Amino acid sequence: MDRRIALFGIAIGSSAHGIGGQLGSSAVISDALEKFGGSTIEQSFIAAVLSIVGVVVAAYSVSAVLRLHSEEEAGLAEIVLSTGVSRLRWLAGHLLFAVLGPARLLLVVGLTIGLTYGSATGDIAGELPSVLLGALGQLPAVWVVTAIGVALFGAVPRFATVLWAVLGGFVALGQVGSVVGLPQPWLDLSPFTHVPRLPGAELALAPIGWLVVVAVVVGIGGFTAFRRRGIRA
Repeated sequence: MDRRIALFGIAIGSSAHGIGGQLGSSAVISDALEKFGGSTIEQSFIAAVLSIVGVVVAAYSVSAVLRLHSEEEAGLAEIVLSTGVSRLRWLAGHLLFAVLGPARLLLVVGLTIGLTYGSATGDIAGELPSVLLGALGQLPAVWVVTAIGVALFGAVPRFATVLWAVLGGFVALGQVGSVVGLPQPWLDLSPFTHVPRLPGAELALAPIGWLVVVAVVVGIGGFTAFRRRGIRA
């Protein structure tokens, strides 16, 4: 997957330069892209792409979290835990992929888009940091989705797959809602609304910090619930 997302990043970065001339004549497209931030159409285009990548990476995290549910339903969890492996170790082992996997993928796409776009504009030093921060800035929202999955699995495992609907709702509110003009209180329900709109905008640390806090608190709640409930056989 790393290779595919790297190729995707190279394609986006190389095509972003000059896209303003191709899309600038369309007021509808320009207005839609401006919803994602950026001081130019090129930057808004990259920010919109990073927003989509954030959702794709969140889907990867959802799949990793739901492997816990699949293994428990198949009876594998009971077998593994009967060997002396602690619940927290088993849970944490799976969550490493759900937490660190998205970080790796966003790092790859941020680097490839930033380097190729910076090369095209002749300003790698100026473009790479902003694009990279824009990519990694999606992580806190992804981690909130991951934490909700842990909470569902820990507290109400039979409804763990509802996590897909949760992600879909966040996308409808955050990505689609901003384009169609939903009221801000509705948009604020999605963690993806609060990630930095980079490149081209200022980096606000407070929303990122709050997303991380929410992810940690909800995740700990999921861990605690899992420790206390029985394993489904």
